[in-house]
Amino acid sequence: MSSLATKGAKGELVFTSFLFALSIVILWDTTQLTESALTGSVSPKAFAFGVGGLLFALSAFQIAQVLRGKLGEPEGIEGGEATSKANWKALGLVVSAIVLHIVLLPFLGFMIASTVLFFLVAFALGEKRWLKLLIISAALSAIVYFGFTEALQLDLPFGFDFTQTTPVEEEW
Repeated sequence: MSSLATKGAKGELVFTSFLFALSIVILWDTTQLTESALTGSVSPKAFAFGVGGLLFALSAFQIAQVLRGKLGEPEGIEGGEATSKANWKALGLVVSAIVLHIVLLPFLGFMIASTVLFFLVAFALGEKRWLKLLIISAALSAIVYFGFTEALQLDLPFGFDFTQTTPVEEEW
């Protein structure tokens, strides 16, 4: 192995080993969570176990690949090459979309606020087909909303709650 390949292998091994250790911490920490008697069919632990297990499997696979000599390929940008200017307009649009999401969430609910967020972020990243972007943003928002509310049974604000929640005093 050349010096550069050895250096790359060490770097990949360190990074992947960190991810492997992180997966063990996630899995161990998930086992320490207390179960609520009010949980439905899917426990909140399921998502954490899924993330930890997937990270464990993928990082173990990557460690095996690096030890076999299969290293990642650089993207082709060499040190000292000029890159294009930073796209401050796109960054500003993404930051604005996040702030707008925070502001709209209590009023319009998760699905509408997230559709706006996904739409603006994808638009900032260069997608210009508005109708396609709107449909995909709405679908992604609905998938996330129902994934959290139905599968994980976590409450996300639906929005447009016009019910009056005035306290009713009862006489004893």
